[in-house]
Amino acid sequence: MTKYVPIKTIQYELSKIRKSSNFNYQKAIERNRNNQAKNPPLTNLISFLKNKNTPEKVIDKIVGEYWAEVEKDNRYEINIANKLKMKYVK
Repeated sequence: MTKYVPIKTIQYELSKIRKSSNFNYQKAIERNRNNQAKNPPLTNLISFLKNKNTPEKVIDKIVGEYWAEVEKDNRYEINIANKLKMKYVK
């Protein structure tokens, strides 16, 4: 009597192989380990503020705050951008 491997097990193993050999997947793992963003949070923050019709002077002030915070601790750029969004959304 021969025993068969369940199809779900084979599919799971194949998906692991595909993921581990995928360049983009490896880069995403490295970014997550280093707490880096895939897209720069500053550009997302600026576009968000422009969509909210924020004046240019205020945007310049917010960008200054962003860079001051990033100089202190650059590992949490996404969190810094999110805090500034919450602070200046009205």
